[in-house]
Amino acid sequence: MDTKTIDRRHFLIGTGALVGAGGLVGPWAQSAFAQTKPSQMVLMTWGGLWGDCMRDSADAAFEKETGVKIIQDRGSSPPERITKIKVSVDDQKFDLVQLHDGIVPLAVSQGALEPINRNSPRLTNLKNVPDRFIQSHWVAMIYSPLGIVYNTKLVKEPPKSFADLWRPEFKGRIVLPEITHSIGPYIIPIGAIAAGKAPSDEEAGFEMLRKMADQQPIWAKDTDTIMNSLRNEEAVIGLLYKSQTFTVQGWNTPVEWVFPSEGAILYTSGTGIAKGTKNLELAETYLNLTLDPKVQIAAAEKFNYPGTNTQTEALLPPELQARVRAAPGEMDRLIDLDHASMAAKRPDWTSRWNRIIAAG
Repeated sequence: MDTKTIDRRHFLIGTGALVGAGGLVGPWAQSAFAQTKPSQMVLMTWGGLWGDCMRDSADAAFEKETGVKIIQDRGSSPPERITKIKVSVDDQKFDLVQLHDGIVPLAVSQGALEPINRNSPRLTNLKNVPDRFIQSHWVAMIYSPLGIVYNTKLVKEPPKSFADLWRPEFKGRIVLPEITHSIGPYIIPIGAIAAGKAPSDEEAGFEMLRKMADQQPIWAKDTDTIMNSLRNEEAVIGLLYKSQTFTVQGWNTPVEWVFPSEGAILYTSGTGIAKGTKNLELAETYLNLTLDPKVQIAAAEKFNYPGTNTQTEALLPPELQARVRAAPGEMDRLIDLDHASMAAKRPDWTSRWNRIIAAG
């Protein structure tokens, strides 16, 4: 998107877009202090298929319910979304932002998000979302365990644990997210886990990173590169979300996903409300829709992501239920990383990662 387009959109949002448009029948309008209804609101999210999915599900449902159109800002990375909110907070041009769990602590520490009001009459779906998916300023919409994917044709002995990524026979055939990837820093706690240490033992993690550098892995900038490396058999093993393993299988690639014996890493993605939004009650209505089972099934259908609402799975056809359902005991064995600590250490970790890989 060019600068003129961005500037024009911001001009429209800052002028005519927020002019009142009458009343609204719905939970948000029941307050005696209900805000004036705008003609449109802005959601910052990922582009591509995910943005299309949101457009056709939550965005469409929101416009139907409220009469307010959602405009998507797809051109920003998660850190850039946080910066945009920060610099606009005195005259906020944005209303909602979608982020993955690893960067939420940064958004909170920089004052980019409104706190979640659990008692809001507009957040009716929160009661069906487990507490592990609800943070003080953000709520997860989808999740997926991160584990090991491998080629069943080319790997003779199937991996069982994260530690198996360091097996000598995989040298040059491992695909991993590089440090700039949203889950790039995860290789440090995964390395610590593989060494039999706690995920928080960063020194153990970096020692295992040095050993991994000797394995000469394929470092991928994005998840599509991970999947394509498996598809073209450049890689025979790597880290991948369970949900996206089904995408690779759909390309007729003989891969299977493994829940590591040490436990899989929990990955979540969701929505927060931009600090200083002029449309707080409507933003709560939108956030609530991202937690609606009828909206969450769209992400399951397109990406095999389980929804965080416990009522979502029952609405899926049997084949999809089998894909998103955790085996008995697996939810208890998902590892919640300390994202706040990792976010604070990310600059230092990035520098250390670069030095180790450059020397490898």
